[in-house]
Amino acid sequence: MAKTAGSSINGIAANKFERVCGHKGYSYDAFHDNEKEAEIVANGGTPSVHDRSRVFGPTMDDIGYEDCDYVSNEVHYSWWIPKFGDNHFHQTPMELHVPCRDPIDHLMSQCNYAEDDGTFVKQQLACDAATEEEYFASVRKCFVWLNERYNHDLEKHFDVKCYDFKNQFSGYLEYLSERLEDRRYETQEYVRRETNDPRDKESECIWKRPDLLEKTRKWLIDNVDYYRFCDKCLGSDNEIGNNKEAAVAAKEGEPSVSV
Repeated sequence: MAKTAGSSINGIAANKFERVCGHKGYSYDAFHDNEKEAEIVANGGTPSVHDRSRVFGPTMDDIGYEDCDYVSNEVHYSWWIPKFGDNHFHQTPMELHVPCRDPIDHLMSQCNYAEDDGTFVKQQLACDAATEEEYFASVRKCFVWLNERYNHDLEKHFDVKCYDFKNQFSGYLEYLSERLEDRRYETQEYVRRETNDPRDKESECIWKRPDLLEKTRKWLIDNVDYYRFCDKCLGSDNEIGNNKEAAVAAKEGEPSVSV
């Protein structure tokens, strides 16, 4: 899911564990790639999101996934189903992990996102809109692949679990460490590749409108599959880190993990 730090999780996992295969990093060359980025930073440069760790979909498919225990990709939700759903992949059961972020905070991060090619530009919510229709049209303009990345149809084909965005660099990585093999050599510190400019929260009008905060949160949960799933999943047995016994039991079977 875009704007949930998935690129960082992919990169960190590739640097910590073996057999991580992702759009933003593979284990087999993660160490050397991260060392190059660290050198760039040490010399006053900015690490790039378009470096060697960026692996595009056709290349991932050409490599194949037979040597992967963890797969991360930024694609339409339908990509996962024929490849890994319903035990299609060599009769291997797969878990699908979905990062869940507070709906309003996630929305505003999307509003702050822009791409060089103009596919997405930064947006402002129309907090002073004359009608609800106009206001929620401005909300939808902020969406970054929101309805394309997650759909309830995934739950028909996978054991879908969630994890809290706030705990991903602690509890979620701990969960992965119980299942994935540690790398022989690990870089001391992962060099993050930022894809958003820093947010100016003072300029985000929604925080000054408690009425809109509640109305927008409810609208997002009622109208977007992703937010509805997260609202149901967080705090349940399907939340990673909320059910330790299930994690131990799952470890015994060593299922492959996909994100």
